[in-house]
Amino acid sequence: MKNKKANILHEQIIFIILNVVFFSVMIVFIYLQSSSTSLIEEGTAKQIALLIDSSKPGTEIQINLQDFFKKAGENEVAKEKSIEIDNEKNLVVAKAGADSFYDYGYFNDVNVEYKFEEDYLVLVVK
Repeated sequence: MKNKKANILHEQIIFIILNVVFFSVMIVFIYLQSSSTSLIEEGTAKQIALLIDSSKPGTEIQINLQDFFKKAGENEVAKEKSIEIDNEKNLVVAKAGADSFYDYGYFNDVNVEYKFEEDYLVLVVK
């Protein structure tokens, strides 16, 4: 009879330990994802793509990307290489880390020229 009670206690302790380990791993994963460059890359690529989608030919857009350029500079990514717009594939690529990037497509069939001015990205939609 004692043996059965001891087995139940051991099973409960193992269950609690496994739950604590699982939730600890989840919390660490969420923390690393939220503090990484992936969020800023995703937000920037989507912002630029949505602006291009809502633009008409002849539009010039200036986007303040000071925070994005700062994060890219911390990771030793040059400002000119941090944002790329591929007109053939209708794709915006944001790169704020040496080993990471995020690309997001846009649907508007326009030709987009872009240039960097200080903390701004200037888009000219043609």
